[in-house]
Amino acid sequence: MKKKSILTALTLLVIQATSVLSAQQLNPLGICYVEVNNNNMLNVGSYTLQNTNRQLFDVAIIFAANINYDVSKNRAYISNNNNVTKVLNDVNTYIKPLQQKGIKVLLDLLGNHQGAGISNFPNREAARDFALQVAHTVYTYGLDGVDLDDEYAGYGNNGTGQPNNSSFVMLLQELKLAMPDKLITFYYIGPATTRQSYNGDAAGNYINYSWNAYYGTYNAPVVPPLNNTKLSAAATWIGNTTTPILTNLANSSQNDGYGVFMWYDLNGSNNASYLSTGSNILYNESTVLSGQLYSWAQGTACDPPLGLEVTNITGTSAKLNWTANGSQTYNIDYKPASSTTWVNLATNYSGSNIIVNSLNLNTEYDWRIQSNCSATIKSTYLFAPRFNSGTGCGTPSGMKSETFLGTTTKVSWDAVGSASLYNLQYKTAAATTWIDVPNITTTTYTLPALTENTNYVWKVQAVCGGTSTSAYSGETAFNSGFAPVQSPGARSLSFNGSTHYLNAGQFNLSGNAMTFEGWVKVNAFKTGFPYISSVMGIEVGDSNSAMLRFGDGNLANNKLQFILSFGSAQVKLNTTTAFTTNTWYHVAATYDGSEMKIYINGVLDASAPASGNFTANGILYLGRNYDNSRSLNGFLDEFRVWKRALTATEILANNCNVPANAAGLEANWKMDEGSGNGALDATANTHFATLINMSATNWKTDVACTSVLSTKDISSEKGNMNSAYPNPVKKGNNIHFSIKDSAASEIILFDMTGKLILSKKIDKNDMVISTQNLSAGSYIYKINSKDSQIKSSGKVIVE
Repeated sequence: MKKKSILTALTLLVIQATSVLSAQQLNPLGICYVEVNNNNMLNVGSYTLQNTNRQLFDVAIIFAANINYDVSKNRAYISNNNNVTKVLNDVNTYIKPLQQKGIKVLLDLLGNHQGAGISNFPNREAARDFALQVAHTVYTYGLDGVDLDDEYAGYGNNGTGQPNNSSFVMLLQELKLAMPDKLITFYYIGPATTRQSYNGDAAGNYINYSWNAYYGTYNAPVVPPLNNTKLSAAATWIGNTTTPILTNLANSSQNDGYGVFMWYDLNGSNNASYLSTGSNILYNESTVLSGQLYSWAQGTACDPPLGLEVTNITGTSAKLNWTANGSQTYNIDYKPASSTTWVNLATNYSGSNIIVNSLNLNTEYDWRIQSNCSATIKSTYLFAPRFNSGTGCGTPSGMKSETFLGTTTKVSWDAVGSASLYNLQYKTAAATTWIDVPNITTTTYTLPALTENTNYVWKVQAVCGGTSTSAYSGETAFNSGFAPVQSPGARSLSFNGSTHYLNAGQFNLSGNAMTFEGWVKVNAFKTGFPYISSVMGIEVGDSNSAMLRFGDGNLANNKLQFILSFGSAQVKLNTTTAFTTNTWYHVAATYDGSEMKIYINGVLDASAPASGNFTANGILYLGRNYDNSRSLNGFLDEFRVWKRALTATEILANNCNVPANAAGLEANWKMDEGSGNGALDATANTHFATLINMSATNWKTDVACTSVLSTKDISSEKGNMNSAYPNPVKKGNNIHFSIKDSAASEIILFDMTGKLILSKKIDKNDMVISTQNLSAGSYIYKINSKDSQIKSSGKVIVE
C-alpha cells in the first residue's frame, strides 16, 4: 500500500475512534483525571448536569501508569503501581460502571525517571514493541484508550538516548495500527510537543484530543491538524484553581469555540458547587452530586517479573524466560499475534522459564506473564516482546557477557546443534544502528573497541546448512566497565557533602528481603534543611525507595535512618544511637519479610515490624539521594547490596570482606581501586559505580578495613588436584593451569583486594591466562565447579 493510502486509511480509523464517544457527549467534552494513589475512579460517575441529567465528565483518566526501563533487556515497559494495579485487576468494580454510564476510561502513561519515555524510542522496532504493550493492556483490561504524558522520563538515565525527532510520531503510528478503534490523547507537555513531525507525517493525524497541561492557565496546545474542537486551552485543578480563574477559563473556552475542557484531580469530597462554576457557563446547567461518593483504600504492591525473553526457538517450540522471584508464582499466557484470544500455558507456576510447544512454523506470537504475590494478590500482566517461531534452525540461547575490561567484553552462547556459523550484532544501548559481525565459527567472541563505562546490547543468530538462519536471540545487555587498575592497597572514597557522589546505575531490589551494609565515617552532619546526609539507596518517590541516610525532618541529623516503600508509603526505621564525627562505623540495614533492622558495628540497634513486598526499582546512588543538598560529607568503604537479609552472625563475621560469589550478593564495591573513574563491582553483576564530580584525590588511605582479603579466601596449593605454573611468572608470559578435576568449570582471578580481574571457562586440561594486561603483583585464583563450589585455589605472583 502506498504511503498516501496508508495515511488515508489511518485518518478514517482516527474518525472511527472519535466516533466511539457517545452521541450524547457534552460540548465541550469533559475530561477528568483521577489520582488513583489517593482517590476512587467511581467518583467520576457521581456528577450530572441538573436539568438534562447528563454526565458531567465524558472521559475519565486513570492517573497514572509509568513508563519504566528494563536495563537487562534494554526495553521500555508499562509499570503499574499498587493502586493502578488495584484498578486494572478489578475492572468490574472500578471501570465498567463508568463505561455503563457512557464515560470512556483511559490509562495515562508517563515517565518514571528511568530514561524511558514517548520521545526517545531509538527505532521503529522499539516503538512498535511499546505500542503493542499499550494495545495489549488496553484490550486486556477493557479500556477505551490511552493518554500520553511526556513528563518525568529522565531521558539519558540508564544509558538511554535523548529525545529524537522520530520517536513520538513512530509510536503514534504503531499505536493506531495496534488499536485502531481506541482513543489516543495527548497531555500537552514535554519534549514531544516540539517533535510532532517525522518523514512528512504529523502526530496530530493519530491523536484524538489534546489539552493544556498547566493548571490555572489558558493556553491552547498546538497539534496540527487538530482544530479548536479537539483541544482544551483551559486546565483546571479541581479545588486549587480559584473560582474567578475557573470562571475566566470557562468563558474563554466557550467564546473561542474549544471543544474540550480538562479537569484534574477529582477527589472524594462533594465538589458540585465548585464544578457548577464551570458547568453553568459551559452548558448553562448546574452540576449536582447525583451518586454516592466513594472512599479509597490502598492497593497492595505486586510487580510482574522483568527480563522477559524467548530462547531455544525451534519452529514448533520456544522457551519463555523471565527473572523469577523465589517467593512468587506466575501465570503465563500466549497467542498467535493474529488472534485476540489468549491461551493459558501455566497457572501458579514456579520457576524462571517454561517451554511452549505445538507452535506453527514461521509464525508471530505474543506472550504475557503475571505474578501471584499471594493467594489473592496478583500483579497486572507484563507483555513480552513479540517473537517468531522460526524456521526450524534453533535460536541461540545461554547468552553470557563477561570479562568487562572497558574497551573489550567477551560474549558467549550455547551451541545450536545444526548450526555451522553464527551472525552477531551489537551496539550501544542508545544507538540506532547495529554493528554486524558475520560468519563466526565458534560460540565465543570478544567485542573490540568499546567505549568505557557504556551500556551495550548484543544478539546472535544461528546459520544452519549454510542458508537457513534462525531468529535472532533476545537482546542481552551489559556495561563495558572500566579499564582494570592495579589496587595500591586498601582505600576508601571521600565525599565533599555537596557535589560528590557515585551513580551505580539501575537496580531492581523489589521483593521481601534485602540488606545494605558498609563502612561510613562522617566528617560533618548537615546543619541546615533538609538535615539529611545520604549514605546509599534508591529514591524515586514515596512508593519506590530503599535508602540508608542520616537525619530527617523529625530526626536528629546524626542518627541513621533506614527507609523502604510498601505500597504508596514509606516505612522509616531510626537508630537509637547518635553517631559521632570522624569515626568509622560498620552499618547494616536488613529486611527479612517480617522485620526491618539496623545493626551498628554488628550489634542490633533498632528494629520495627514490617511485612510484604517493598518496591525499590531505580538508580542507586552512594553518597547522595534526590539532590545535592542531601549528599554525604565523609567517607565510604566496603559497601554491599544483598538480595537477602543477612543474619547478625554474618554481619559481624564478614564486615570487611566476603567472597565475590556469596549467595544473594548483588553488588560489592570494595573501593580499593585508588585511581580511575569508577568503583568496580567485585561480583559478576557489573554494577559499576561511576564517580561523579570526583577525581583521583577522592581515593584515600583512611580505611576501615586494613586486611583487604580474608585468609579463608586463600587456600594452600598443597594437595590441590589443579595447579598453576610457572609461579612466579614474568609479566607478558602465560600462566598455565593444569586441570585434573573433571568437575572444574571456571577459573576466576582476583587481585589482593578481592576485586574480580577475569574469569575463564575451562574447556581443556591445560588452560592458559595471559598476563599481558596484568600489573606486577600477587593474585588469587579460584577454580570453581558449575555449581560455584570452590574446587581449589591459590596465589600466583606476576613479576
